[in-house]
Amino acid sequence: MFYFHHHYPIPLTERISFDAKLKFVREHIDPDKVDTMIIGSSIGLNDLLGTELEKDSQKVKYAVNMSVYGATTLQAEQLMELRKTFPNLKRILYSVQYSDTPHNWKFKNYKPKKLIRYMRQEQNLIEYFFTVIDACSNIPFCYKRSQSWEHDHMHKNIFESLLFDASGSVPLYIYGKDVIGHRWRLAQPNIMSGNSFKAIKKMAQTAKDAGVEYYVVHQPYRKELYAKHDFVRAAIAKFDELALEALKNSCGHLIKTQHLGLHGNKYFADRTHLNVDGSKVVSEYIAKQIDKIEK
Repeated sequence: MFYFHHHYPIPLTERISFDAKLKFVREHIDPDKVDTMIIGSSIGLNDLLGTELEKDSQKVKYAVNMSVYGATTLQAEQLMELRKTFPNLKRILYSVQYSDTPHNWKFKNYKPKKLIRYMRQEQNLIEYFFTVIDACSNIPFCYKRSQSWEHDHMHKNIFESLLFDASGSVPLYIYGKDVIGHRWRLAQPNIMSGNSFKAIKKMAQTAKDAGVEYYVVHQPYRKELYAKHDFVRAAIAKFDELALEALKNSCGHLIKTQHLGLHGNKYFADRTHLNVDGSKVVSEYIAKQIDKIEK
C-alpha cells in the first residue's frame, strides 16, 4: 500500500485528477509560500498556467493550481475550502466557462480538513498510516489504477493528462491529429444554473471576509464557434451579466478574455480548452490584469 502511495495517487476523493493534485501538493508545493490559488474544472487546470502567472505578474510570486477535471461551479466552491492549506494566500482565481455552470453536482464524502492536513503533512504517523490504509482498502481498484495510470494520464497530448507543471497546472500539447472532432466542431448549449451564480456570490463573499482578492476569469471560446453561433455569443454575454451581478457586493473581479480573439488552430485544443500556446497568451493577460487591479 505504501509502495502504491509512493508511485500513484491514493483514492482520497472521487476523482483521480483530485487525488493526483493532493499528492502533488503534498510532495512538491511549499504551502506557506503560496499567495495565489487557481480553482475550477479542466478550464482551470489547462487554461491558466500558474508558472506563467508567476513569470508575468509582479504580484503573483507563488501559484498553485487546485483545479479538478469536471468540477462544477458548486464543486469549485468546495475546492475553495482548501484555501486554508495556504495561510499566506492573497488571491483566488476561479477559471471558468459557461459550460461549467449547468449542473448542481457536489463532491460526496468530502473532508477538506483531512485533505488539508494530508497536503500540509501535518498528520502524525498513526493518522497518516490509517489514511493510506483506508484509501487503499479496495485493493482491486488500486491495482487497476496502477495498471492504467501511465497510459491514461502520463501523456501531454491527451485531455486526461496529469503531467503537472511546477504549479500543478496541465499545459496541453494537443494539435492536428490529436484534436477530437466532435469537441472541435460542436458548441455546448446555452444552459446555466442559477445555483452556480449563487455559488460564485458565496465564494466572493468568503474571499472578502478572509481578506483575499477573488477573480472570476471567464476563459475564451474558440473564435470560429463564437462567430458562427448566436447561442454561444448569447451564453458568453449572459455569463458575464450574471457573474457581475454575483460579484457586485463583494469587491470581486470579473476578467473577460473573449475579446482577445484567439483562433482555433493556433491556440485551442478544442472549443474551450486552450493548448499550451493559448494558455500562455491568456495567462500573461490575466497576470497583467492582476497587476493593474492590485496596483
